[in-house]
Amino acid sequence: MPAFTMFGKTKIVPFNIMINGYKADGEDYEETLWVDRDEDMYALLSPKYRDKRVLVVRLQDWMRSKEVSNG
Repeated sequence: MPAFTMFGKTKIVPFNIMINGYKADGEDYEETLWVDRDEDMYALLSPKYRDKRVLVVRLQDWMRSKEVSNG
């Protein structure tokens, strides 16, 4: 699971890799998308993310994840 830092805290988050709006296998990714609400998932259809492996980090997953040391 990747470490992701937001709000000054680093946490281990689940891998949710998407390509063109569809779930993909593996752990490699090129971009990261922070998702506060489900509506934010529409960003995956934008040219910035098209044909890229995107790690989707959902607020609710991040809030429940274990915090790790920033050092």
